[in-house]
Amino acid sequence: MRKYLIILSGLLFVFTGSAFAEDCKTKKVRYGVSVTGARYRKNVRHLLLVGNLRGDKKLIYEKYGFTFHRLRSNAAGKKTERWKYYDEGLEFVFDDDSNLIEERRILVEHRRDW
Repeated sequence: MRKYLIILSGLLFVFTGSAFAEDCKTKKVRYGVSVTGARYRKNVRHLLLVGNLRGDKKLIYEKYGFTFHRLRSNAAGKKTERWKYYDEGLEFVFDDDSNLIEERRILVEHRRDW
């Protein structure tokens, strides 16, 4: 008798659990935005850079555009960032607060047109 009572309670537990279960086909699952792949991460960094520029950096960016030749350095507690535009032959040096410290001419790089 006890065996039948245990089996009956187990079956009752299984069937009532499936009766209250949610239908997975009708419910939409939303995942958070994830950044995958090196190219996608590069594009996100570029968009974040453009949106957060201010001061002299923003003026230079609007005039000359984006450059891949950016170097950020921290030397003796002084943070600087160098932007080089080889096509125009210019180099700009900014401080940590986006103020232009130095502008100088460099050699123009002539590229081949393939």
